[in-house]
Amino acid sequence: MSIALDIEGPSQSPMHSASRSTNSGLHFLMTESPEHDGTADQQMEPVIPRVPPEFRGMKENTGCYEPKVVSIGPYHHGKKELEKMESLKFKIARQLVKDSSEAAEEMYNKVKDLVSDARECYAEESTRQFNDEKFTQMLFLDGYFILHYFLSNKLGKQKLRNEDVASVTRDLLLLENQLPFKVLIPLMSNKIIIVHELRIHERKGHNIAGEDKSSSRQKLSSESEDQNLMKIFVHFFEDIRAIPPQRESCWEKISNFPSELARKLISRSKRTVYGLDFYFHLLDFFYLKFVYGDGDRERRGSRYRETRWNRYYSVNELKKVGISFMPSNTSVFTDVKFKNTWLGGALSIPPLSIEEETKPLLLNLAAYETCAGWNYSRCTSYVCLMRSLIDKPQDVMELRAKGILRTTIGSDDQIAQIFKEITTNLVPDPYAYTEVKRSVESHYRSNFKTWILQNKDPFSKAVVKYSFIYGIAVSAIQAYLAETKEKPGFGNCSCSNATL
Repeated sequence: MSIALDIEGPSQSPMHSASRSTNSGLHFLMTESPEHDGTADQQMEPVIPRVPPEFRGMKENTGCYEPKVVSIGPYHHGKKELEKMESLKFKIARQLVKDSSEAAEEMYNKVKDLVSDARECYAEESTRQFNDEKFTQMLFLDGYFILHYFLSNKLGKQKLRNEDVASVTRDLLLLENQLPFKVLIPLMSNKIIIVHELRIHERKGHNIAGEDKSSSRQKLSSESEDQNLMKIFVHFFEDIRAIPPQRESCWEKISNFPSELARKLISRSKRTVYGLDFYFHLLDFFYLKFVYGDGDRERRGSRYRETRWNRYYSVNELKKVGISFMPSNTSVFTDVKFKNTWLGGALSIPPLSIEEETKPLLLNLAAYETCAGWNYSRCTSYVCLMRSLIDKPQDVMELRAKGILRTTIGSDDQIAQIFKEITTNLVPDPYAYTEVKRSVESHYRSNFKTWILQNKDPFSKAVVKYSFIYGIAVSAIQAYLAETKEKPGFGNCSCSNATL
């Protein structure tokens, strides 16, 4: 402990040395450099931080940051209400030892070698209660539990209630309930363990990542375990993520083909295929895949941004000026777009499933990006955008009708209340969704479009009215012409008869 204090202390800093030699009352200003952009603070923040106090202090969100059934890591370890799952961790680990003591011993030794590095991933005070042996045991049990959970169909063999399985999934995506990938990856790279879990998987008749079970082992040998496990994670999260997959219509596929092709070409030329070691933990993996979008980590910086003021509008306000809503087909659920039309526009929003786990998931993602300093605070800005759109239950009803909100847990009023609670004390990045806000504002400033839309009802009534009058007039003229056309013929006929 003394070594860690010597390393982290500021005594080796030239600025700190200078402060010792001055008697000025301003010496405290010399304890750190006045020129910094927050990078040093971000580096000192643990990879798995505590939830910030401003998040935890909201009564509306009490319980959204604590695990219900299983603890991962030191923050919630030993809580009485989580003892049932601790017993299950021991049970499945004992089965591993029984099936392959050699593999279990290898895994345990790998974790033991990483104890010092793993401690640095958590807030220091949370690991003091564990000596190295206890800390190794905790990491080993937690790591194998996660691995077993992902590879054995969500602990189906353990005969857990559906509510408990759903709670495990929820708990694995809590900010304070993470295991660093630097610990998890060595466990997952053990081929004996992977094959052991695949056997369990195959005996139950399931396949990995949607593949035939006959090809699972062939894939395991032809591809790295790293890429296989990434597929498993993605497949797993696709089942529980906030957005259900959407299918494009044939016309949408044709119309979107040029832009989609260009996007893929740019993506292939610029992006790198990342391995699991690129991600910090499961929540970080989920964030980069479904919130931020896979790419380079972009922290907050001092680059130029547009400072033009914009505001949001509710769903019904936007409807009144001709803006409609449509579900989009993207895996990144924060990817909201605005599409212009001749008289109005459309907000393209990824579908969002509102379930019991949705609220804690969004809150923990927002807390994580706050701690990590992600650029644009995408999750926070997204939920605040949705909150601005959902002002009343009628807004929820409209979004449900369009297939953007999907829920089975409550009424429209309750869903509106959930968004209100999620965004309590959240501050969005004012520069997020700049293009969307600019487009909405531009639409509002278009006097011609607004005038046409506001008077479309009188126009339509006038058209119907005068069309009716015009129709009567035309019918009358046609009848008159037909009558006058027939009269001369009838008269000639009469005269002719009279002459005869």
